[in-house]
Amino acid sequence: MPSQTAVRSLHRRLSLSLGSLALVIGLLGAFGAWVVVRQLASQFNADLAHAGSTMQPSPAAMPVPAPAGHPTPHIVIQTWRPGDGALPGHTSDPTVLVPRVPPGFSEARGANGRMWDVFAMQAGTAWVQMAEQRAVRNDNAARVAMWAAIPVVLLLPLLVWVVRASVRMSLRPLGEIGERVAKVDLNHLQPVETQAAPEELRPFLDSINRMMQRLSSLIDAERTFIADAAHELRSPITALQLQVDNLRHAPPEAMEDRIEELQRGIRRTSTLVTQLLGLARAEIGARASPAEVPLTQVVTDVVTDLLPLALDRGVDLGAEQMDDAVVRAQETDLRMLVKNLIDNAIRYGGAGCRVDVSVRRLDGHAEIEVADDGPGIPESERARVFDRFYRGGATDEEGSGLGLAIVQTVVDNLGGSVTLSGRADGGHGLVARIVLPLQGQAQGQERGQAI
Repeated sequence: MPSQTAVRSLHRRLSLSLGSLALVIGLLGAFGAWVVVRQLASQFNADLAHAGSTMQPSPAAMPVPAPAGHPTPHIVIQTWRPGDGALPGHTSDPTVLVPRVPPGFSEARGANGRMWDVFAMQAGTAWVQMAEQRAVRNDNAARVAMWAAIPVVLLLPLLVWVVRASVRMSLRPLGEIGERVAKVDLNHLQPVETQAAPEELRPFLDSINRMMQRLSSLIDAERTFIADAAHELRSPITALQLQVDNLRHAPPEAMEDRIEELQRGIRRTSTLVTQLLGLARAEIGARASPAEVPLTQVVTDVVTDLLPLALDRGVDLGAEQMDDAVVRAQETDLRMLVKNLIDNAIRYGGAGCRVDVSVRRLDGHAEIEVADDGPGIPESERARVFDRFYRGGATDEEGSGLGLAIVQTVVDNLGGSVTLSGRADGGHGLVARIVLPLQGQAQGQERGQAI
């Protein structure tokens, strides 16, 4: 319904715009007819003046002219000679009496009450007046104006109809596209065909197709996530159920061991659920509005929070170089990124391991480095450890295989990169390095993506 309303609104706007143009054309036609009438009146006056100037002063030789272009002339010619008094000595129509007027063009009312347009002039010793009845002139002008306006009046409705039909036909592809988009199956998103669409609509359709492609990727990722989460949660929940059953039938001397085992299972399940929620948040984190976040402060806070875990595991956790750096991100996502990276090093480094965390500013970028001297990860597995639920050769039962997947997702959202490598000194262990754009560069990237 919203799309149909939008089309009707667009149809109405185009119709009003083009209809207004047609109305302007009609008004211009009417103005043209008015100009023609004015020119015709001027021509009539010029004809009167020309006829008067070519007359002979002798009444016997005085003709009754018909001005050029005058369709139905009704002209009265009167002359006065010295001594004629108020009445003309000669008139072309004795039934008409037009009063004497000053020289030039004037208006006068005749004895019968009708209005006349009069041109008066001195011709030798005679005074000559040529008068045309106003009603006849108006009738002639109206007839000319009517013939000038008839084409405009006849064409205006046709023009309006053509405008409406053209608008309707031009907008028909929008309705067809709307029907095709409405029929798209969310389970099988297919791009909208653009080959047959008008050229002006193709950028719009390309945007729809790109949006559908992103939506399809998001739906596929959500389905995969739900399937993986269901699979991964099934085993720990089943194990918890078995442990509860065992606890119910356990002898008193084994009760404490069974409770401890149940608590470990609950912790594993809690960790898994927490990381699943973290991964889900990371995957939609790109939609949130970023803000300026002091990276060094976030890393320092996370190291402080994880110190109890490191002490419990017998891991020497410390911070080395800490350059001031500000990045554009969601602080929650950034904290989750750093926590998962350091937590991974603590859990898989093993007792007696040393984990060093540092933050450096390098050429417009911030670098987070977490280095440990634990067993490390074989080079052949380093690319796969970012996959969901991949544990590789790790035997830690509390691991879910989601920590580095969360790290990869958050880093991608922030426009950065993450790499795993061996130690530079050649010793055993692993170095995880994350590179993020600093605050200024991150804003530039966002503007570039918007363009």
